[in-house]
Amino acid sequence: MSATHPQPPVSTAMEPFEYSAVRLRPGLFAQRFGLNRQYLASLANDSLLYPFRYEALLPTPGQPFGHWEAITSRVRGHFFGHYLSACARTYATSDDGEIKAKADYLVAELAKCQQANGDGYAGPIPERYLQRVEQRGPDAYVWCPYYMIHKTMMGCYEMYRYAGNQQALDILDGMARYVKRRIDRLSDAQMAHMLTEEHGGMAHVLYQLYRTTGDPEHLTHARRWDHHAFLAPLAQNEDRLTFVHANTNLPKVYGAAEAYEATGEVWYRDVALNFWSMIYPARTYATGGSNSQELWAEPGKLRNTLAPHAPQSNEAPGTSPKNHNQETCTTFNWMWLARYLLRWTGQVSYADQYERNLYNGIISAQNPDTGMFIYFTPMLAGSRKVYGTPTETFWCCYGTGVQACSDLAGGIYYHDPADETLYVNLFAPSEVRWQRAAGAVRIEQETTYPLKPQTRLTVHLQAPQSFELALRIPWWVGDDVAVAVNGTALAGPLAPSSYCRIRREWQDDDVIELTMPMHFYLEPLPDAPDIAALMYGPLVMAVLAEGEVALRVDRGRPESWLEPNQIPGRNLRFLALSPEEDRQVLPLYQVKDERYTMYLRFL
Repeated sequence: MSATHPQPPVSTAMEPFEYSAVRLRPGLFAQRFGLNRQYLASLANDSLLYPFRYEALLPTPGQPFGHWEAITSRVRGHFFGHYLSACARTYATSDDGEIKAKADYLVAELAKCQQANGDGYAGPIPERYLQRVEQRGPDAYVWCPYYMIHKTMMGCYEMYRYAGNQQALDILDGMARYVKRRIDRLSDAQMAHMLTEEHGGMAHVLYQLYRTTGDPEHLTHARRWDHHAFLAPLAQNEDRLTFVHANTNLPKVYGAAEAYEATGEVWYRDVALNFWSMIYPARTYATGGSNSQELWAEPGKLRNTLAPHAPQSNEAPGTSPKNHNQETCTTFNWMWLARYLLRWTGQVSYADQYERNLYNGIISAQNPDTGMFIYFTPMLAGSRKVYGTPTETFWCCYGTGVQACSDLAGGIYYHDPADETLYVNLFAPSEVRWQRAAGAVRIEQETTYPLKPQTRLTVHLQAPQSFELALRIPWWVGDDVAVAVNGTALAGPLAPSSYCRIRREWQDDDVIELTMPMHFYLEPLPDAPDIAALMYGPLVMAVLAEGEVALRVDRGRPESWLEPNQIPGRNLRFLALSPEEDRQVLPLYQVKDERYTMYLRFL
């Protein structure tokens, strides 16, 4: 099939650069990206394809993966779509030909499965599972089969979008038409009932497909996946989110965001903006995460969500009791929504929240040595991160994990639609190539952030050009933040959560330096002012401890009871001083296997 790429009927304040325009340089992001790439390369093709070949009655060489991906699991195959997405983004960011060849092979084999099935189906689960969830009979229940279908479709879309694989788009088109034939048989009442079951981002990928092809059939299909029972109250700014499953419903919201861009209907935009204001800040932890036991709490009532719970049935055997805050899937989907809202509005607060979640919810969810992922970020005092294994875990957050860690270059640089302003939203060693009518611009960013709270940008040009460079000034800065161009300081003050806009005629090798000294501060729970997370710049700090940490200190002056215990420029270690016992303090993203306490009690 052909793609037409119709222009969206909405205006935006800024757009991210394509992955191909950004390159990571050695640093934290590149190290985590590289770990993820190694993991992607290590996974056997036959194991990834096993459930798809099995359902297509094709030979199944190799061995299936375990746990959630076991052939007896009802959610087998969910990882595959995330995997294709991760490969596509990895290739687009790094021109990694080996990863692209591996993913292209998987797409070609998936096409063989679709052809063998003969009706457009290319899924990893029995088609009868789809019938069961459509019928929703009491004796024929099966958990979330369209979740797996969505992941496969999403992976195909991103292989087309970011890796240029036309065959992936053809598979997606065939799958979409197969699904449409199924749901065309359902009444509106049956469809509404089915939509209460978790189905991933079916609306989102179908609106993307419509925007790619311009085929009105796909628009009609996408609209049937709008879950109006959930979306309509949001459009009216009615908060009905308490005790609602977070990751079932968050994709419906960013699906509405994509629908707004596909149709221009403001109703969808209202859904997204109102939803954001219901979650942040009233239901949000210091990390940026927002759910407990995979549910949203009552607004402003988070203290009891830190209580211990028994292990969930979907966890690895032998898991000890703990709490289940901040599911990694929810964090990544929240960041996905933040990108939409940042693009529409240009409001820096969305970029602030993106950074908060990135360090404390995504990078902190990946083991810095092995590249493995956690399902939840526990916030109960004395918790420990529980990582999965390379081939025997595959929680939903494994799929999210590989996708998120292939995406680390995606949020750094933006530009306005007129190509007059370049926005620097994240601070990471990297470079961006900006193709303007006046000539090519290359911006090189050198930094060890967050180890050192400063960054240096160098402009490279063939000839002088006039444009605006906008640097994000984070929400946490004090009045000692400073910007200099070629050594000359700009006049202040620079307000927190704003953009420092520098418009001038730039010369080759102009240098911009941004210095943002980090300070300690506390972020208490909304319903427990005596319980607070210790923050250092954008970072949630963890105290290494086996249980609750109670401190009798000056809450207004954390520097008075914190002492550096670090190798300058290499880590962010401190000591929390108290009469009872000094405690080691480090960023949550640097915690590996140690027991830690994130929320401290102040006496």
